Amino acid sequence: MTAYVRSASSEAQIEIDASKRSPAPIPRTIFGTFLEDIGQSVFGGVSAELLDNPSLEDYHASLTTLRERFSAPDFARSTERGLPLPWLPLHWDDGWRYEPRWGQAANSECYLYLMGLKDREVGIRQSVYLPIERERDYQGVLFALSNEGALDLQVSFRKHDVPDKILAQSLVNVPGTGHWTKLPFRLSLPEGAVAALEAVDFAVSIQGDHRLAVDEIRLYPSDAVEGLLDPDMIKAAKALHTPLLRYGGNFTSGYHWEDGIGPIDERRTMLNQSWAYPEYNEFGTDELMTFCRLIGARPQICLNLGGGTPAEGRAWVEYCQGGPDTVQGKRRAANGHPEPYPVAAWELGNELWGKFQIGWQTPEGYAERYQTFYQAIRDIVPTDTMIFANGADLDAFKQWNGAVIARDGADLSYLTTHFVVGMEDLKDKNQKPDRDTLWAADFAIPVGVGRALEPMRDQINASPVTRDRAKLAFTEWLFWAPEHRELPRWDNLGGAIDAAGWLNMLLQHAEFVPVSDMTGLIEFGGIYKKRGRVYLTPQCWAFSLYSNYAGDVLLSTRVTSDEYDVGPVLSRLPAIPNVPYLDVVATMDSGHGHVTLFVVNRNWKTAKEAAIRISGFQSAGQATVRTLYSKSVLDGNNEERPVAVQPITSTVGISGDTLHYTFPEHSITVITLSGR
Repeated sequence: MTAYVRSASSEAQIEIDASKRSPAPIPRTIFGTFLEDIGQSVFGGVSAELLDNPSLEDYHASLTTLRERFSAPDFARSTERGLPLPWLPLHWDDGWRYEPRWGQAANSECYLYLMGLKDREVGIRQSVYLPIERERDYQGVLFALSNEGALDLQVSFRKHDVPDKILAQSLVNVPGTGHWTKLPFRLSLPEGAVAALEAVDFAVSIQGDHRLAVDEIRLYPSDAVEGLLDPDMIKAAKALHTPLLRYGGNFTSGYHWEDGIGPIDERRTMLNQSWAYPEYNEFGTDELMTFCRLIGARPQICLNLGGGTPAEGRAWVEYCQGGPDTVQGKRRAANGHPEPYPVAAWELGNELWGKFQIGWQTPEGYAERYQTFYQAIRDIVPTDTMIFANGADLDAFKQWNGAVIARDGADLSYLTTHFVVGMEDLKDKNQKPDRDTLWAADFAIPVGVGRALEPMRDQINASPVTRDRAKLAFTEWLFWAPEHRELPRWDNLGGAIDAAGWLNMLLQHAEFVPVSDMTGLIEFGGIYKKRGRVYLTPQCWAFSLYSNYAGDVLLSTRVTSDEYDVGPVLSRLPAIPNVPYLDVVATMDSGHGHVTLFVVNRNWKTAKEAAIRISGFQSAGQATVRTLYSKSVLDGNNEERPVAVQPITSTVGISGDTLHYTFPEHSITVITLSGR
């Protein structure tokens, strides 16, 4: 539906024929997103929990993670005294007044025994960042046990690294029953006590010569949604209007869903083996469903085909979608959720072709394992819920996808594929291309991927059982580059330009690729929370422009403009000739009749003038223009400059059927025209 004609003319010609429309509608599901328990996506992201290691466990992490997260000397000193990371002594001169104990803990394996001193205060503290711009009241719970009669614990906020400077405090009475007791607390900060982006210390302490045990200390802002979820994250995610939220990734292959259901107090801290740090299981199946409901998305869940079993997978499907008369449906109802959940899709495994994946498979081994899991769940999956088979990436798909099609073709509706591409992953490791050559190749990636889809379609259509029936689902896509390199990547404007080109490609291939999930909704190319402040990356802003304004009908477009050629530079793609500097797609909203034009100017040096002519459509005479632009491809947002790069809205007049417009260099422009 989009044709390009190479031209050296100084003015581009963009011709849109609104009377010529693609017969296949554009499904909303190409605007899916992706959530995995990685980095600060769940803990520190969607979760409103403010404390790390709330259960006071030995920190379940790899040595690499420990070195990265806890390189400060104070952490080494703290562990020498028996304190679990990242907790520190309230006062360093208290000496050894803490004893970790194992067994009979209130939660998981370990708890902490505090030993007070006469006329002294003894306690533990942890540095946190509060969403102080939004909320000054905080609440939480802790578990305590005293064998010495009733005692008072103090919880407090203190100036960071100034333990005697108390900003807010509350006393918690611990009964002397000799049993673990769950105790709530509240803290209210005076106005102006804490500045935005300022760290504070949260502390738990005792006064005098008393001894008691503490465990499972949790802290939330009082406006946490459902008591657990971050309201800023919900607001930002809801505004994206993403219809799907994929819950999966590498951690899937070591995740056992039953660890994350039931009362949070009873959920154990585990090791997230894929990413080598703790999994607190505060965000499990029911919390995922709540989050999806609040942002208006349906869940797309990866089953564990790595370390999991078919019976475990079936039980998870039944827990989510089984009726109230089923074993797991009754369990869901007992956990407060009587109605089945609206799961959009079950994905059978994640990247099991890779040896980095827990329980990885050979092509034939996965094809057999897919069939085993498919047979285990097929009779309880509703007909409107999709089932995805784990496919391979487009540069290594032939053997893997071939084995799955050959064995499972009759039971195959979707093959997944991923493209997490390194922006400096060169075909020739010895070459050192200049910046312009590398940027030109990076910005051409969506064009190369779009062309590489045809061999995948051909393989599917070569089998009579999958021909014109099985589709692709791009369940991960990301533009990766090392931090602080001068390259387009997910968190700068260059990544946004690649994302917009990618979404243009998806709009044109939506009939064959009807499902796609951006990596990720939170972190990577999505929403960040740092030092208590939430903001969007430029790539996320680009995604928002498409998810909010793309219509459901693809229109015929012809673009006459300059192009460039990319040689065999990137390792995962062949040479890419005829890359248009102006990447253009036009859609119509069949409900409202709006026409929207998406234009990506890949040229990072030069703005481009264009004459836009629209036939088959009567314009109201004025268009709304939304532009994502900044001075440099490398510009991005952070917690100190959260909206440095964001769309700017303006209007422009249309004379007859023609609009003259200049597209800024390295920009994304979305032009919406209302009909008369």
